[in-house]
Amino acid sequence: MPSSFAADARAVYDFVETFFDALCAAGVEHVVISPGSRSTPLAIGASRTAGLRSWISLDERAASFFALGVAQATRRPAALVCTSGTAAANYLPAIVEAHYSRVPLLALTADRPAELRDWGAGQTIEQPGLYGCYPRWSSEVPVPSAGEASLRYAGRLAARAVEMAIATPAGAVHLNWPLREPLEPVAERPPAPPRRVASGNAAVRFSQARLEATSGDVEELVSLVRQHERGVICCGPMDADRALVTAISRFARAAGWPVLADPASQLRTREEGPEGPILDMGDALARAPGFSERMRPEVVLRVGQTPVSKAQRLWIEAARPEAVWWFDEGGQWGEPSQLATRVVRYGAASLLEAASASLRGHVGAGSGWCRALESANAAARRLFEDLVSRQDAWSGLTVAAAVARRMPDDSVLFASNSMSIRLLDLALANRRAALRVLCNRGASGIDGISSTALGVAAAQERPTVLLTGDLAFLHDLSGLLVARRERIPLTIVVIDDNGGGIFSFLPVAGQREAVDFERLFHTPHEIDLARACALFELDYQNPDSLDSLEAALDLALLQPGVSVVHARVGAKQNEMHFREGVAKLCEVVDAVMEASDAAGGAAASGGSA
Repeated sequence: MPSSFAADARAVYDFVETFFDALCAAGVEHVVISPGSRSTPLAIGASRTAGLRSWISLDERAASFFALGVAQATRRPAALVCTSGTAAANYLPAIVEAHYSRVPLLALTADRPAELRDWGAGQTIEQPGLYGCYPRWSSEVPVPSAGEASLRYAGRLAARAVEMAIATPAGAVHLNWPLREPLEPVAERPPAPPRRVASGNAAVRFSQARLEATSGDVEELVSLVRQHERGVICCGPMDADRALVTAISRFARAAGWPVLADPASQLRTREEGPEGPILDMGDALARAPGFSERMRPEVVLRVGQTPVSKAQRLWIEAARPEAVWWFDEGGQWGEPSQLATRVVRYGAASLLEAASASLRGHVGAGSGWCRALESANAAARRLFEDLVSRQDAWSGLTVAAAVARRMPDDSVLFASNSMSIRLLDLALANRRAALRVLCNRGASGIDGISSTALGVAAAQERPTVLLTGDLAFLHDLSGLLVARRERIPLTIVVIDDNGGGIFSFLPVAGQREAVDFERLFHTPHEIDLARACALFELDYQNPDSLDSLEAALDLALLQPGVSVVHARVGAKQNEMHFREGVAKLCEVVDAVMEASDAAGGAAASGGSA
């Protein structure tokens, strides 16, 4: 290698390794690398960095979702490294999800230098601005050069990228790296200094002022509670910290406003147990005609992303509440019904705690409104557990309920989109357990589901289960490649109805033959998933009853690597079981409402006499 080339290579690797050292200093622990030529300095620099765990994924799309899962599990940015060209384009779906679900990511895309762009050079596309509006910050990294100023910039660039990724709202950062040849490292390099960022380049520290509730907001919220008995707290998917979850629960008890808890709200599963009225059957309640007519909330507090339950959203919209408060904890609008009358940016935990303290002596959870909602919820939960515990019952609902029941303490349940998260909405009962429920509800797609769950499982030492459907599983088959390289403790439960069963619940399903429904929507694939599992040498079980499913789950959770529990369900039988179950739930909820009305009327008559 000519001496000038050697000097250039040394400068590149000094710059890159200084950058990755600074990433570690800023809290990054994982980097997911997809092999390529132009990204050689980035891949080698990352792998040489002490404290940085390198994962290898051949498919950039799967790699990006794997990194998304790592970031969800650790609540820290995970870094991605890929070569130039369309490899970088495969990161887009995960970056979109990171944007909407507020997950920190660092996309480090290698690129050709400016003199090779738009000149017909191979594997060269326009990478600056490739991800549009979705990154929190994008920057074109200068071609690395020698010198102290260049190394200082590398350290500051890394620190700033991490801070931008974890700021409010969190999301992806894109750094595009033009790199000139030679790309390989110098064969013999002088020993590096103990820490390349140390020389005149101390690590940058960031802090954020603590947000406290204002007295005006507290007074306004307390006044709203005292004036309105009929309030609900609608909590969508959120990976909230313990302070916010506790504050919501305490406020619900003090105000007497029950919480409609999404399965991924972290409110149904708490180690210390719920303090306030937490409703785990909100979807079933909102579907009941009598309930939706009688129980119209006057005030709604919204926290987290949009809940999965469409019935719940339509119930609230139909009620036309007088006040809708949107607690914006993520710096992104999250109230799609467009009913918000008040938006509070940040500090929700502080506000709710202060309001709870001011409401001491208020009737709270003992109000008739609160008791009626809790009674209807309890009746629906009892009936549901009876429906899914029968040995002759076998459907997606029974599978989801079994998974929810068998999840061990201190574990993670990742729910796929489409039908899986909706089944879990009904199946996940309130329980006292340190169970974390995660999902990709930002953009709500079925792409990258297995890869995301693999990333979640890889980044922690907790039992992890993925509840998914057959189409989502097939969509991300290449993501399973990492399971052949690494021992990742993940149990994948696949509910297989041979196609897009969720479309059977859309109005278009009523015109099956006229619209060629089976071919255009249900999309039966007729693929035996056992063969796919064999291809990747995964542990495989195929239960066909409730008893065998529970045994399979218990066995799979003991395996050190990836295990697949394949639950086949007939599409028509599955649809029928769901519809019949929901109809019975609606009946029991409305019966509770009628009984409550009758009791109220009798009490009123007795009082007037």
